[in-house]
This record gives sequence, structure tokens and C-alpha cells, in this order.
Amino acid sequence: MNVQNPYSLVKGKVVKVHRENYNTVSVLVESDIKPEVGQYVMFYTFGRGEAPITVASYQDGMSLHTVRIVGDVTGYFQHIQEEGTVYLRGPYGNTWGFEEAYGRDVIIISGGLGLAATRWLMEKIIQNRDNFKVVYSLYGSKSFQDLLYKEKYNIWAREIDFRVTVGTPDPAWTGRVGMITQLLEDIKIENPSIFICGPDPMVKAVVDILSSKGVNKREIKVSLERHMKCSVGTCGHCMFGPFFVCKDGPVFRYSDIEYFYTKKSV
Repeated sequence: MNVQNPYSLVKGKVVKVHRENYNTVSVLVESDIKPEVGQYVMFYTFGRGEAPITVASYQDGMSLHTVRIVGDVTGYFQHIQEEGTVYLRGPYGNTWGFEEAYGRDVIIISGGLGLAATRWLMEKIIQNRDNFKVVYSLYGSKSFQDLLYKEKYNIWAREIDFRVTVGTPDPAWTGRVGMITQLLEDIKIENPSIFICGPDPMVKAVVDILSSKGVNKREIKVSLERHMKCSVGTCGHCMFGPFFVCKDGPVFRYSDIEYFYTKKSV
């Protein structure tokens, strides 16, 4: 982050645009921003505003961002073109800190668009595969039409135990159908490091299963999906209990946020 001016915009060039599904697009951007695994950036669109977008992958000045088109700002990406210009600021937030998991089993759990927040983490673990024991990556999607990164599944599955499930049957899908919690019930868990990103109900259900299997909640890291506005901890829009998700997160140990995560008023 630009410490002198955290609101400073950086000009980026759109190198590649890939339509993931009916409402989601991935954009490869070349810019001077240098993120770390788990951080996000703010995309700025003139006349529309800003939106926080996770960094799904990064290499050599190229950052990948996967955007679900749901509002005015993200609607800009509906018609974004290669060779076009975007403006962004950041990076913001903390990191996954996956190095803490060296020498241990790893379980990555992603629900829906949450796979965008765990993709780079998964890629880094694959790149450093010898530093980990068993590596599971479990991904659950609402439907076949909502799946992200389908072209990557076979590549990832050659390196780690990558499993996918969809919530409803589809003639085009020959894989698992059901809840992601069912995938979790199928695997062996022995003193793992856990990384999770997905909708709140999924996170709560997954944590309940992990706890029943004796996993220490301090070993569970969650990237929170919240709408950050300023990203520097001043507007309070993303406050989660006493935490600013934009600067104290987005990654938290579940043991630190459990009380606030389970309160219906938050």
C-alpha cells in the first residue's frame, strides 16, 4: 500500500479477459501493484465508485481478478475489453500466512466465489508442495453453471487432492453432487492447517464439523467476505465486532472472531 497516500490510484492495463460463467469474469491486469497472497485491491470506475476485489493470482506484474457482476461498479466489467485501462489502489489487508503450515496437512475449503480468494494460496502451496504433507482442496458451487476456473481442475488434481461438488444435478456435470460439508466428512483429518473462504453459513457449518473432529479453532483461518469502502480503517463500513476487516483482515483466525461471527446482530 502507498503509505504516503493510501488513496493513490494506479493505472493498469487489461491484458486478458476470460468469461468464467454467466455473471463472473476474470481479468488479468498489468500494473505496478505488488500484492501478497490473501490481499485485495480496490478497483475504481469513474462515475460509478469503487469495489474491493481479491487477488486471485499474481506473477511478474500481472494480477488476476475474478469479478462477479452484481452492481454499478462490478457492472463495468460486463463489457471490459482487452488492451483497455483500469484504475486500482492497494494492495490492502493481511495475508494467508501459509508458511505456518509447513510440515503439516493442509485443507483448503472454498465456497462459490470464495475460490477466487483461495486460488493463489492453492497455487503457492502447489509450488512449494514438498513443504507440506497431505493437501486437500475442497470446492463447493451452487450449480454447474456457477463453477469457476473449470479449465484448471485437472491441473490442480495432478498436484493435490482437489475435489469439487455442485449443489444441484446437471446433465453436463458428472462429478459429485451435494454440500461441501459432505466432502469434508470423507477426508482424513490429522492436525491440519485450515484455510476457508465462502458464504457465512458454509463457514459456520464447516467449522462445526472440524470442531467435532478435534481441530483447534486457532488452526482455522477464514478470509471474510465483507464490503470494504475506504480500505484504511476510517469509514467503519466493514467493522466486524472490534475489527476493521479492511486492515485487520481480511484473513482472521477463527478463534479470534468466533464470538462476533456467531452473533446474529453482526
